Amino acid sequence: MSQYATYLNDSLLRLRTVLDDSGTRPILFVGSGISRRYINSPDWLGLLEILNNELPSKKYPIGYYTQNCNNHLPTVASLLIDEYYDYAWESFSSDSNEFPKHLYHHSNSKSIFFKYKVASLMEQLVNGFSFEGHLYSEELNILKTLKPHVIITTNYDTLMEKIFPDYNVIIGQQVIKRRETTNIGHILKIHGCMTKPEEIIISKEDYDGFEERQKYLIAKLLTYFMEHPVVFLGYSLNDPNIKAILTDIAAILNGDSDEVVNNIWFIEWKEKIDSNFKPPTDKTIDLGNGKSIRVNYIQVNRFNEIFKSLYQQTAITMDILRELQSNIYNIIKSKTITNLEVDMVRLQTIKDEEELARLIGLTSISSAKSLTNEPVKVIGIGTIADPEQIIARYPMRISQLAEKLGLSSWYHVDVMIKKIYRETGFNIKGSNNRYHIDIGITQPEHRYSAEALTLFQKILNEEPYSVYDENDNELYPEFEQLVF
Repeated sequence: MSQYATYLNDSLLRLRTVLDDSGTRPILFVGSGISRRYINSPDWLGLLEILNNELPSKKYPIGYYTQNCNNHLPTVASLLIDEYYDYAWESFSSDSNEFPKHLYHHSNSKSIFFKYKVASLMEQLVNGFSFEGHLYSEELNILKTLKPHVIITTNYDTLMEKIFPDYNVIIGQQVIKRRETTNIGHILKIHGCMTKPEEIIISKEDYDGFEERQKYLIAKLLTYFMEHPVVFLGYSLNDPNIKAILTDIAAILNGDSDEVVNNIWFIEWKEKIDSNFKPPTDKTIDLGNGKSIRVNYIQVNRFNEIFKSLYQQTAITMDILRELQSNIYNIIKSKTITNLEVDMVRLQTIKDEEELARLIGLTSISSAKSLTNEPVKVIGIGTIADPEQIIARYPMRISQLAEKLGLSSWYHVDVMIKKIYRETGFNIKGSNNRYHIDIGITQPEHRYSAEALTLFQKILNEEPYSVYDENDNELYPEFEQLVF
């Protein structure tokens, strides 16, 4: 196996492990690189150049504007907005059908003519998209099978709506205003959409306004950024909008900037990757003001394996999941359940996803998997042949460990696992042992024992601890304070 193939396999295994550890669905953050790949959309500068060239009253090539604005593209967009505004009103009384008459209404901003052209270009690109016969049809067909918790995008086009037709769309300021923003099954278009040109964020003035609102947006999204794996697709590590979000995440973590934030993943596409090349597995992003954050990183030249690794088996449609979440929310907030067709007696018996699956007549993922009947060798314990014994001895997922320890997220348990590895050289997740077991067949499914709970409680209480390694040797690390 080549160096790159080994790197990719190891990276995807880590990604699948994080998905399993979180016990949640991922959040997909989708940037312009994805639209460039699948609908051949231009990058930001290319978009501005196209629209400048299409202006009948064009005065200068795009280089004039970029030089004038020191390559600050929102300011370039502001200048082109002025050009389009002048042209639109100069041609208002003519027979030109360049712009619909309703755009001239006094309630519209002067930017509406330029944004209308942006939306029109996006519409042309999306209309030319088809799954059938697409150059990357294999990738797209895998992507369509995913059921992420939510998709967040800064793209104006409707490509995500075509790929995920069962997801509801929330655009622009409504992302902040609407309660269901953080619910499962939504596409959040935080920079607007071609279907509502007035909501598009593109000019300096737009970004100034968005910056004011962004603190409310991030505050709303931060909680589930911490609970879910966040996968960035089609973005640059230097994207200022992404840096703003990561800055707030870093502040919440309040940890060591040299420690990888395990639930944040950047996937970067590169056209050609040498088979003997091993890309980095993480990257440190400079956030400015002396702050940085270290995130997981995977470099790929195609997305097939990434999308396969993000797949989570489920027998439930997105409509059912979304409705179920909404109904449960309504039950909790309501003073009465008279109008809700819910069997409250049976609902009270739900303790976890296994019971929920049985209640609504579905087979859960865990029970759908046929645990191997082959004996499992466990370091420090011996051989376990009965699958029921395995579940009994390792009853907890990492998120359940966190809950029992009184921690807000599984991430904090993962920090302790890394601490143990640093101080003792023993990676609890690296094998089946007295603390941990992986019972997954096609995907990782990590479970933890009562001994693991005792171990993590000691670390949390800043008590001396020891662990038993692969050879059942007891290791005593140096004590190091861990702050949560």
